[in-house]
Amino acid sequence: MAQPLISVIINNYNYARFVATAVESALAQTYPHKEIIVVDDGSTDESRAVLQPYADRVQLIFKENGGQASAFHAGFAAARGSVICFLDADDYWSPQLLERVAARWDDSVAIMEWRMECVDAEGKSLGRMLPPRRPPEGDLRRLLMRSISYPWTPTSGNAFARRAIEAIFPLEEALWRISADLPLLLAAPFYGNLVFIDEALAYYRIHGANLYQGMSPRWERVVREVRHGLARVAIIREHARKQGLEPNSSLEYSLPLLNLMRLMTQLSRHLPADVPRTSLMRLAYCGARTVLRHDADWDWRARWGWMRPLFVALVAPHKALELAARWVFWDASEEEIRQFLLQR
Repeated sequence: MAQPLISVIINNYNYARFVATAVESALAQTYPHKEIIVVDDGSTDESRAVLQPYADRVQLIFKENGGQASAFHAGFAAARGSVICFLDADDYWSPQLLERVAARWDDSVAIMEWRMECVDAEGKSLGRMLPPRRPPEGDLRRLLMRSISYPWTPTSGNAFARRAIEAIFPLEEALWRISADLPLLLAAPFYGNLVFIDEALAYYRIHGANLYQGMSPRWERVVREVRHGLARVAIIREHARKQGLEPNSSLEYSLPLLNLMRLMTQLSRHLPADVPRTSLMRLAYCGARTVLRHDADWDWRARWGWMRPLFVALVAPHKALELAARWVFWDASEEEIRQFLLQR
């Protein structure tokens, strides 16, 4: 296959202290057939001043704030490549990354994934890698229709075929203001194979301001996770049915975290009006079956920790809510959990 044009889309919002490193890492790629597009999603810090000096080497798009999906849309509309990579502004790449991608790419690929090393704000290794386990390669459709999950890397750890993005876009921008990579990770495997590069070629920066790092227990987060979880189910159903495939009938119960968060909203006053209520008996039965079948490296204590709130909810709802909160927000302090439960 001829060397593809790879479009690199960097999405930035208020990451003035990091975005230059992301841009420099894209410019430093040894692969020559690339274009770099930087979308600033209405930053209110010094981001645009930081980006302006790159105007002669990258395409800059300055837009009003609309969230991550909106930034993805703007970048993709300007992209010409047959391979699309999204790079978060607080992450960065090794110089050889795109070269490795091009060497493995062919027309059967819809998504290519590589390892990411976790680093701190200064780029010092934290001794962890993403994904935690090697993902399966090839056709993932059957797996996704059963479990809605596989070991994936965040935004900056993936390349997508243009045809897959075209089949998935547009995303619902209000829903995917954050975590807009999830619809791509879930839907892309319905349009071709997954290929995994077992090499750390990118750096995932954990700096205290990440949306999913260091977040204290909040009902806003629980509700958002429930919406996103059920949206993940809908994505699998939509793209499976486009190909004449029928997902597992219990698909919506196949995520242990979603099951506990649904339980929490149902046992409190925080269940959104547009989220259907499910019977506690069905949630307990399907949720327990999911935990027992889950392929994570959990011992029996961990599996019981996931199942216990579901069963306790059948006889002691208030206790179940406390157990679920402590399990979901396992690193929160006693005071944080207490304040969280007072808001139920």
